[in-house]
Amino acid sequence: MPGQPTTPIIIQLPDGPTPESGVADVFLQAVGVTGVFIVGTILAGIAIGALLIWFRRLRSAGPDEGVQRLGL
Repeated sequence: MPGQPTTPIIIQLPDGPTPESGVADVFLQAVGVTGVFIVGTILAGIAIGALLIWFRRLRSAGPDEGVQRLGL
């Protein structure tokens, strides 16, 4: 095949070995992610609880229309 030019093959080598993650690194990352989920859940629970308490007080502050309430 005399008419086809050949193109060189270029191979790029990676820089160097990257530092490995140890067991302690993985454990700390897992604890961090779990902590974020726990804090988020607690904040969401407080917000929903406050909204429910506010809504219940708003409903009980209205005029009594002959409805008997037990006040539990």
